[in-house]
Amino acid sequence: MRRTPRRGPRAFTLIELLVVIAIIGVLIALLLPAVSTARESARRAQCTHNLKQVGLALHNYLSAIGTFPPGRFNSHVAGRGNCWGAYSQILPQFEQQALFNSFNFGLAPELEPSLPSAAANATGASSFLAALLCPSDPTPAALIVVAGQAYASHNYNLNVGSNYPLMEAFPAGFASPFSGPPNGSFFENRGVGPPEFVDGMSNTVSASETLRSSANSTYATDPSRVFLITGDNKTTGPSLTSDADYASLCLALPRSTTQFQATKGVRWHYGAPGHTMYNHRRPPNDKGPDCRGGLPHSDKSDPNWSNLSLNVAARGAHPGGVNALFADGGVRFVKDSVAPLVWQGLGSRNGGEVHSTDAY
Repeated sequence: MRRTPRRGPRAFTLIELLVVIAIIGVLIALLLPAVSTARESARRAQCTHNLKQVGLALHNYLSAIGTFPPGRFNSHVAGRGNCWGAYSQILPQFEQQALFNSFNFGLAPELEPSLPSAAANATGASSFLAALLCPSDPTPAALIVVAGQAYASHNYNLNVGSNYPLMEAFPAGFASPFSGPPNGSFFENRGVGPPEFVDGMSNTVSASETLRSSANSTYATDPSRVFLITGDNKTTGPSLTSDADYASLCLALPRSTTQFQATKGVRWHYGAPGHTMYNHRRPPNDKGPDCRGGLPHSDKSDPNWSNLSLNVAARGAHPGGVNALFADGGVRFVKDSVAPLVWQGLGSRNGGEVHSTDAY
């Protein structure tokens, strides 16, 4: 009797193998966006948590002092302004008492050679706070060198209001060039308490996101990570008092200008527009450039200090909008498409605006 030879398992043909590879490729293509979306959702959730930590620290400070900290300090003593920012004051509430103790607040927060603070405050100035870093920002959290000194950076600026000025009270002999005082949660030399939030603390933004500058940021190549300046950053800095000033002193500058600062989000312990402060003049992630008037530095003097002003938008790396910390400690996502008047109303603590959450 003839025996039929046994055959091994049937192998794939080349066509079948190619079909399987194609199906796997399609499945991967379908899954990758979902994975990317899930990762961004996790990063956005972490960003929300960070801002809630900022809100908790601010409210612990409020419970102890009765007001939020000033957004910026300035002695208005020529050459010795010592312009510390709000984050430096809430370090104990951030459970960063050792870092708070490392600073000499009798000296300036900047480390420039013209100031006697380089040795005393260098350690704190170069320290990063994890709670102030948004994981969605693709720029690495690297030290940024300014005037030969290294500084840490961050992602959460404090809201000055919906208009241009940073100062409420002006030194004797210097008249305000602005139409009114700052109307936000943080400005120079005075903290704001709950009774001043006429619009309600749940309807007023206290902080939102910013994109950190990198060592290579320029206005020509990376405009959202720098801010323009109205003068030479040394002796001149005309004020921004209106949208017309913003158009003539900022928008009119060519993309090739060197009249910019690549220090956005740099020096979290310092109080100055772009570094730690923004306003609600334009909606989040607005296409126009950010800009600062006046001079904020501790080694300057009036009237440049009194001219300090800003048109700096909130900016973030999340698709479609930014996270915003409200004065009551809540965090909400605000879309880039929010109407300018609604965004300005959210930036004002006392404008009498009423906006429902579906407006943003």
